[in-house]
Amino acid sequence: MTTRKLRHLILPITLTLLIFLSVGLSMYIWTNPSRYERENKVSTASSNSTLATRTIDDIYLPTQLVHTDSAGKQTLLINKNVSLVSQFKEQISRWQATSIVKVRVTSAKSYEALLNGQDSYVLNFPDSVTVAMFNTIFNQNLKNYRSSEFSRIVVPVNDVDHLYLLNDSKHQIYSVRLKKKSLKLMRKVLQANKVTAIAVKMTYEANETYLDYTQPVTMQHYSYLMNEQSASELANRLLDADGNSSVSVRTHNGEQIYTTGAFKRMTVNNKLGTVYFEDYSDSGDTRQISFTTQLQKSYSHLVSLGVPMDNIRYYGYDTTSSSVIYRSYVEGFPIFNQTENGDVRIQMTSNGLDRYYFSLDSLQVPVPTTGKQTAVTLPSSTSVLKQLIAAGYKDNKIGSIELGYQWSQNKSSKLVIDLTPTYYVNYNGSWRTYTSMLSGS
Repeated sequence: MTTRKLRHLILPITLTLLIFLSVGLSMYIWTNPSRYERENKVSTASSNSTLATRTIDDIYLPTQLVHTDSAGKQTLLINKNVSLVSQFKEQISRWQATSIVKVRVTSAKSYEALLNGQDSYVLNFPDSVTVAMFNTIFNQNLKNYRSSEFSRIVVPVNDVDHLYLLNDSKHQIYSVRLKKKSLKLMRKVLQANKVTAIAVKMTYEANETYLDYTQPVTMQHYSYLMNEQSASELANRLLDADGNSSVSVRTHNGEQIYTTGAFKRMTVNNKLGTVYFEDYSDSGDTRQISFTTQLQKSYSHLVSLGVPMDNIRYYGYDTTSSSVIYRSYVEGFPIFNQTENGDVRIQMTSNGLDRYYFSLDSLQVPVPTTGKQTAVTLPSSTSVLKQLIAAGYKDNKIGSIELGYQWSQNKSSKLVIDLTPTYYVNYNGSWRTYTSMLSGS
C-alpha cells in the first residue's frame, strides 16, 4: 500500500516543483532585465557577424546580364531561383586572363558597335569599377591598367580568346586575352526553362549607355519581414569599438545624438529610421585615396555597420561627395525609398573625415503576399519617356529610367515591407517614380 501511494504522489509533486521553478525563473528575468538585455546583445552581435559574411567580390558583382543574338535582338536574362550573373562569375573565374591592352577607338559609333555586337553577352555594372576590382571579383591577376575604369564586360560567343572591358564615359575599350575560355556550362544554365528574357535595347548616347525596356514588363510584387537594428547596440559598435569609451546620448529636435569624446557622433532619426555617423578621428590629415582603395575600404566600413548584406550590392560612386553608394537589390533590380535616397552611403574625404548614412531597417525573409496582386505589368520605358515629355518635363533634365522596386510599409503590419515594381526616373538629379511625376505628386 505504501509503495502504491508513493507512486501516485510522484507525478503531482514533480509537476508542482516544475511550476515553482518556472515561476522563479520568470521572476528572476523580470527583476533582472539588465542581465537579460546583455545576453540578448551577445546573441545579436553574433548574428550580425554571420550576416556580414558576403565577400567583397559578391558585393561588387555586375547586376545585369544582357544577351544579343545573331539577329541583334537584345534581352535581359533573369532566373528567379539562381543568379545568372553569379553563374557567369564562376565561369569567368575559371578562365585565365593573361594580358590586357587598350583598344584604339575612333568614334562613339565603333564603341557602340562592340557594345551591341551580335552573338555576345554583356555584364553591366551599375557604375564604374577598376581593373584591379576585376581581378578581385573574378579571381584574376592582370598587371596593367589596374587603375583604369570600366562599367561593362562584353563576352563574345564566337571569340574564344577575348573578353572586353568598356568605359562609357570616355568610350574606351580594353581587350583581355584569355586562356581556357568556354561557354558550354553557361549555355546549359541559360537553356533552363526558368530563365526569363525581357526585351531591351542598349543605346549609347552622350557618353552614357541607357537600357531601354522596349515592351511592357510584368514583374512580381513581394513582401518581406523587416529587420530593425537596435540604435543603442549600433552606437556601441561604432562609437565604443574597444569597449573602453563612454558613450553619451541626448535628444534634439526628435533625433537621438550619440557621442564619444569630440571625434565621433551618430545621429538617429527615429521617424525615418535613418542613421548619420561622423568620424573626425583623422580629420585634418591629408590622405590620397585611389578609386580602387575607396571601393575596398568602403566595403570594410559597410561590414562594420552590421547591416544584413544578403541583398546589398554596389550601386555607384558620387564624385561630388566622394561617396561609395550601396543599395538593396531583388532579382537584380534596385530597391528605392528605404531612406530618402534609398541607399547606403560611405564617404571618405581627402582631409580624413569619414561619414556613413544608412537605414536601421533591412529586409529579412520573404512572406506570402496577401490582399494584393502578385504581378504588376508596367509600360515600356520608351512609353514612359514619351508620357513624361508630354506632361511637360524637360528632356534634357531626364536622366536614366530604371526598373526597380519601391519600398513601402505594409498597411496591415509594421513588421512587413512591401516591394512594388515601378520605374524610377532620375530627374534633375533626384530619383522619383514615374507615376508620381505624371500625377504631379
